[in-house]
Amino acid sequence: MIDIVALQLTAGSGGMGRVSFRREKYVLKGGPDGGAGGNGGSIIIRAERNQSTLKRYSGIQTISAQAGKPGGARNCTGGAAADITVSVPVGTCIWQVSENSMAKRRRLAIGLEKKLPSKLIEKHQFSLEKEGASIPALPVDSAAVPDDLSTKFLAHLNLRDAGYQLLATLDTPGQELVICQGGMGGRGNQLFKSSRETTPLRAEYGTPGEERWVVLEQQLLADVGLIGLPNVGKSTLLSVLTQATPAIGAYPFTTLEPQLGMLVSRDRTQECVVADIPGLLAGASTGKGLGLAFLRHVRHCRGLLFVLSVADASLMEPVLQQVASLHAQLAVVHRELLAYDPSLLEIASVVCVTKIDLYTAELVQQLSSEEFAGAQPILVSAATHTGLTTLHAACLRLQSGSGA
Repeated sequence: MIDIVALQLTAGSGGMGRVSFRREKYVLKGGPDGGAGGNGGSIIIRAERNQSTLKRYSGIQTISAQAGKPGGARNCTGGAAADITVSVPVGTCIWQVSENSMAKRRRLAIGLEKKLPSKLIEKHQFSLEKEGASIPALPVDSAAVPDDLSTKFLAHLNLRDAGYQLLATLDTPGQELVICQGGMGGRGNQLFKSSRETTPLRAEYGTPGEERWVVLEQQLLADVGLIGLPNVGKSTLLSVLTQATPAIGAYPFTTLEPQLGMLVSRDRTQECVVADIPGLLAGASTGKGLGLAFLRHVRHCRGLLFVLSVADASLMEPVLQQVASLHAQLAVVHRELLAYDPSLLEIASVVCVTKIDLYTAELVQQLSSEEFAGAQPILVSAATHTGLTTLHAACLRLQSGSGA
């Protein structure tokens, strides 16, 4: 699943105003008739319910709107360029990497929800020695070009720590953001005519379009996230709790991207989206393994289900040593969540110990009286369905933001 991409977005510049004079038979000195330039096209990002991934934007791509047409003679206004809409999945975060001066001016003045009115946009004039002379060029207003924004690089990058600015999270279908506003068309010389200046040789440049380098990050919108080290049984648990069919295997990192399943209450009045977050390991918060690529998905879960299990190689060890290994697993996961974002540990959570059908009666009895993170764990077997009713109810409670 492509869930993070970088884009260079460039709105169209406004068209230049025209310096021209009326030319007709028997009219020796026609007045100014230069028309105004057309507005450049804007770029709008919209959250769409029918979009599921960012795959269409994979790799670094440039999306540019057309510039407005220059003004014409006979007071003809240049044609305005069409806006471009970039459709993204609901739950997409928009991070800014860099912006040009026009983009910064609007962001600081009114934000990005609407376009800046023409009266608040600074415009520049140009003067010609005669009609038809070349127009002096303005300095180019460009955003700084980043060094590396490949999908592979971004997948293991903590965007906030990298200094990127979160502009918005589009979490509602139809929500829009005017990410780059098109430039305004410049006025033609006809609008500068006055009693003192009957033959103006001046007009306005079109204003530059906004330019931004952005990172689009698709957030996983799940109610409950299954969190744990690799190969603890999260995928199997998801398959028996819901109708999901994730890949299941007896090796680490069987799950390479988040898997979703729908859990429904027995009276069918409540639905809960459960996500299998790929396995974390020590050092995940610094990019080890698949860490940073998936830790960011935890942020939007309403509740967390920490999944623990005794490794097959440890089943013959003393009971207390097996219990200690489970505490160590939870400590690793807590430590990585804390290092990535301390607020993640404030999310309501439940601890679940799986694969109890493989454990001795002595170990199961010990776990029944053990506390993990201040509460007794839910003991579950996906094979025999032991404890699934209790776990099912706990997930529905987590959906509302409360623990077990």
